[in-house]
Amino acid sequence: MVPQSSFPRANSAGSSSSSSSSSSSSRLLIAIALSTVFIASLNYLNFQTQATTSRQQHLHQADDQTNLREAKALKRKLNDALAESKRKDEEIALLKAKLNHQHDSEKSSQETRQLNFNPTPLNTTLTNSKTPQYQQKALSINSFYWPSLHSGLLGKLYAAQNPQDCDAAKFFVWRSRINYEQDTRGLTAWGHAAKSHLMHALNDGDQFQVSGSRVLIQDDNLWPMAKGCEHGPETRECYFEPLTHCTLSHVDPTNTTDRTKIHILDTFDQEYDRNVRTLYSTRKFWFRTTEDPYAFTGLPGGKRSHSEIAMNAAAFAYYFNPKPWLREEIHARLQQSIPEDLDPDKTVGVPIRRSDKCKGHEIVGSAGGEMKCHPLETYLDGVRSFLEFDPSIENVIVTSEDKSACDEFIDLLKRELPQLRVVVNVGDIQQGW
Repeated sequence: MVPQSSFPRANSAGSSSSSSSSSSSSRLLIAIALSTVFIASLNYLNFQTQATTSRQQHLHQADDQTNLREAKALKRKLNDALAESKRKDEEIALLKAKLNHQHDSEKSSQETRQLNFNPTPLNTTLTNSKTPQYQQKALSINSFYWPSLHSGLLGKLYAAQNPQDCDAAKFFVWRSRINYEQDTRGLTAWGHAAKSHLMHALNDGDQFQVSGSRVLIQDDNLWPMAKGCEHGPETRECYFEPLTHCTLSHVDPTNTTDRTKIHILDTFDQEYDRNVRTLYSTRKFWFRTTEDPYAFTGLPGGKRSHSEIAMNAAAFAYYFNPKPWLREEIHARLQQSIPEDLDPDKTVGVPIRRSDKCKGHEIVGSAGGEMKCHPLETYLDGVRSFLEFDPSIENVIVTSEDKSACDEFIDLLKRELPQLRVVVNVGDIQQGW
């Protein structure tokens, strides 16, 4: 309230009017003051509300960020746990594979001993448990040289190539080249062709998921490398086990009147009706490439998860599976070639390529060569590199299709690295004999 002494005194004549006017002014001032306070209060409350809302938003954002960090941390822990679980699964799978390999090796050793080799000091040593481990490894070379046909990739090849009912099977007949009697291909070239035809047949030209497999079978023309073979017909099967227990009598012949049953390829990459029962290869040199050689195996992941080299090795081993008489002869050669105290872990092999492998050769009847062959000093430098990496190396196995190259390199080793023992393949067939 404003003090009365602050206003001038009015005369007595206008005191009533002045009093009424003063009262109205006071009420007006009070109303204005209250309105101002009310508005200020409202502004203050609005400010407090906005501040509270802002703090709550900041708190929510902080909570969201905390939750996000916690979620990321939990995700990392989950990924780490999954990775650890996967690693343990891989370790378990590796241990199982090692156990299976050991079992197959033991089984293969038993199968080999059942071939009734003539008793020799070598076979006697194999049964001696007191023989040092490195000697057992060296002398029991048969245990892994002849892999089992009943497990692993070889087992899958064997099962696909030997159906229960040959009459119900589909076939891919591998025909000889037109001038097959003059075919000068070596074993490696034959193995490469065999692997390619096997994969083509077993995956039916990359259509296994649609049409299944075919059985690969070779015709019965002369196999050039079997000329003069004394243990059977002059075909591949004089030396090696048949590709299948099915025979050519099970396939549809080329003169079949019903042409819906057969198809004869003109070129290696020609397409064909997968419904035909018997497919005949071209008689030219090349062969079809298979994109996924693992499709017929049923193994998950296909070629993305499995080694192409492993399939190549299995196909080679299947195609070159020796007859019992040949195994005995190979075993005897190994006895003569491999010293009883040879430790494979201290041995390096040197296969020297020469002959018709080299460009510019003068061998009649062979192809023009595939590579520029390295001088013998390059091979010697390779051996020196191995010795620098592993000074414990004691032996070097020298092989070559060229006898003169083999002899020259052995002389070079004796001069430059006389501390090494040289091992050669006794009885090897080399050009120049």
